[in-house]
Amino acid sequence: MGALVTEGLHLVVRWMHILAGIMWIGTSIFFNWLDSHLEKPETPKKGVEGELWMVHSGGFYQVEKKLVAPSEMPKTLHWFKWEAYFTWLTGMVLLGVVYYAGGGVLLLDASVSTITAPVGMAIGLGTIAASWVFYDLLWLSPIGKSMLAGAVVTFAFVVASAWFFGHFFSGRAAYIHTGAMMGTWMVANVAMRIIPAQRALVAAVKEGRAPDAALGKRAKQRSRHNNYMTYPVIFIMLSNHFPATYGSTWAWAVLGGLMLVGAAARHYENTGDRSPGIVFAILAVVILVANSRLTATSTSSDPGGGGQPLPLVFASSKGGPSAAPASAAASGTGTVRAVVHWNGAVPAPVELAIPSTCAPDVKGPFFSNTALVKGGLVQNAFVWIDKGIGAWSEPPPAEEVLVDQRACMYGPHVVGAMVGQKVTFLNSDPVFHNVRAIAMDNPTFNEAMASKDMRLTKTFGHAEIMVNAKCDVHPWMSGFVGVVAHPYFAVSDDKGEIVLANVPAGELELAAWHEVFGRATVKVKVDAKGTATAELTLPGK
Repeated sequence: MGALVTEGLHLVVRWMHILAGIMWIGTSIFFNWLDSHLEKPETPKKGVEGELWMVHSGGFYQVEKKLVAPSEMPKTLHWFKWEAYFTWLTGMVLLGVVYYAGGGVLLLDASVSTITAPVGMAIGLGTIAASWVFYDLLWLSPIGKSMLAGAVVTFAFVVASAWFFGHFFSGRAAYIHTGAMMGTWMVANVAMRIIPAQRALVAAVKEGRAPDAALGKRAKQRSRHNNYMTYPVIFIMLSNHFPATYGSTWAWAVLGGLMLVGAAARHYENTGDRSPGIVFAILAVVILVANSRLTATSTSSDPGGGGQPLPLVFASSKGGPSAAPASAAASGTGTVRAVVHWNGAVPAPVELAIPSTCAPDVKGPFFSNTALVKGGLVQNAFVWIDKGIGAWSEPPPAEEVLVDQRACMYGPHVVGAMVGQKVTFLNSDPVFHNVRAIAMDNPTFNEAMASKDMRLTKTFGHAEIMVNAKCDVHPWMSGFVGVVAHPYFAVSDDKGEIVLANVPAGELELAAWHEVFGRATVKVKVDAKGTATAELTLPGK
């Protein structure tokens, strides 16, 4: 499907989804507001449970709510159902267009799981369908007779589902599937519980039978469920703009807390009950503050494929200081040349269906750049002197290390920086990105890159191999920063080679790291004014 057609379909379906959702959610909020503001008539009226006078748009409105059903049916009776049906239908089409089409590029994250797009689609749709069965049976069971018990179990199931989705999908897709699951419950409530009950009530009135009050009570219960789920689902619909939430290691817990805040807001609006308001307000503040610390703290392993992305941007294969350090005056300095090898099978190239908005001026195809190997020579391996340099006291270079977000790829994919050196992330795309740092020894961060040409500069205070930088908005985007205490590091070029200049003479240990093929070390002896060579063969993971 052409990029223009895909973008047009995306626009039309999303617009329809939002309009239908506004109509559905608006009626839900309005009718629940009516229920909480109805008053007993000053003069009792037979069969009238409550009434309400309103003024709006230059006119007065009087609303009466009948007990169960009127004694006879009016000529015109308005139903509210198609808003719900169209919201769900457009939402599922949107789910397919955004997350399932194009090879599931937004659905999957190779650092989370290695499932294929069809498997991911089966997991998503299968779980959504099965969850309705669980939810419906729960509220038909004895547990459902207690509103509190049913609500606690339902909430726990939603949070557990978000956790489950997070083990297969990108964080963004995990949130959306949780929202799709809840939206399916809401529309199924309308189609299978609320509307059938209302049809039965209407039929009873037309036939002159006494309506079954239990049907109305059950329909009202499910309608109230839908009402309490509206704000949490609205947040999920908007969550793709807030990668600090779904990009967290504890994304499922963040979502659970924000859902509680949304449900508490609906509870107050429905009942005017202020008692839980303070508790949930405090919880909201705690969640928003704690989220900055709830980011990932474990390294990732991306088993992606080979190929070369467009445009190509690579880090320098030459490292070392421009002049011999003063500490090496006695021993002298030399040069280290190394080649990085991989002798195993090379993963097949994985093409990325990158949206045209990411690279409007660049034609693909685009491929994952995680395993670039030609003739057994490995590109993008980070190589550094791991042992033998000793303490390094000279300050880091004043120039910054630039990592560009261009065409929804990180370029260079692998870079090196000294402890304390500035590392700047640049957004060269006309789309929203974020930078989430996954680190063990350095502080983590997760910050938005909201506009083109925006820059984010960071420094790392501790040596670490490696700091992983990810974009959660576009889950295939990943880059690595090797942080070293000295300047003796480089990234292998397309011939697998690196050169380190002005290396202090002596016995050293050279190390190489690659995100797919693992680590290797080799000892090397550097002579003053000499050139030492080394071969590093990666073992695989």
